[in-house]
Amino acid sequence: MVWRLICVAQFYGLLVVYTYLGLTPHPENSVPVFNDLLMHFCGYFVAAFSVSFARPLWPWWQRAALLVAYSFAIEIAQHFNPPRTFSLADMLANTGGVLLGLLCVEFFSRFIKIFAWLRYWKTRGEKNSLEQG
Repeated sequence: MVWRLICVAQFYGLLVVYTYLGLTPHPENSVPVFNDLLMHFCGYFVAAFSVSFARPLWPWWQRAALLVAYSFAIEIAQHFNPPRTFSLADMLANTGGVLLGLLCVEFFSRFIKIFAWLRYWKTRGEKNSLEQG
C-alpha cells in the first residue's frame, strides 16, 4: 500500500512542480535554463515514467492523453500570463517526450522483469505482469 501511495504522490508532486515552473513569470529564477526545447522534452519524458508508475493499469494512450492535455493546458495558461507565451514548439517537444517515454516504459516493462514488478506491484495487474515475463 505504501508503494502505491509513493508512486501516486510522486506523480502529482511532479505535476505541482511542472505547474509552478510553467506558470511562474520567470522560471529561470528557480531552475537554470539550458536548452528550452530539450528541457521540455526531458521533462515530459520523465513525466511519462512517472504517470506509468502512478497509473500502471491505464493503457498507454490514456497516459499519453493526460500528459499531452496537461501540457497543452499549461501552454494555453501561459498565453494569459505575460511575459510567458504559447509555443507550438514547446508542445511538440512535450509530446515527443511523452511518446518516447511511454515507448521506453513499455519496452522496459516487457523485457526487464524487475521494472515490470515495481511498476505493477500492489495493483490488480500485479499477477498478470509477472506471468507475462
